[in-house]
Amino acid sequence: MSASEGEIPPSVKQQLARYQQLQQTLNVILVERQKLEAELLEVKDALEELQKVPDDAMVYKAVGPILVQSGKQKLIEELNERKELAETRLKLLEKQEQRTREQLENLQRELRNMLSGQAPT
Repeated sequence: MSASEGEIPPSVKQQLARYQQLQQTLNVILVERQKLEAELLEVKDALEELQKVPDDAMVYKAVGPILVQSGKQKLIEELNERKELAETRLKLLEKQEQRTREQLENLQRELRNMLSGQAPT
């Protein structure tokens, strides 16, 4: 016999809504983390390739849909800044992800306790 929605206490409904909201937050964090990791990999690859290029070689950077000539050292500095920023943002996202996962686990435990108290045995 399944319980109708009218039988679920408001406190449980509220916790379920909070749980769903936390799951959505976690999904957003995971997508953002994936984007940052891809950006970081791209920057590291570009830095690695730049190290192989002679100092006097012509190098270009993408600015929107066009390529613009730039100095190797200037590009290295820009890429290092992007790398540091991405690493910092990634660390913050990892902390956010960890906190959100802990909140989800705590809320899941709380919901189990609430529902097991109501379930007939």
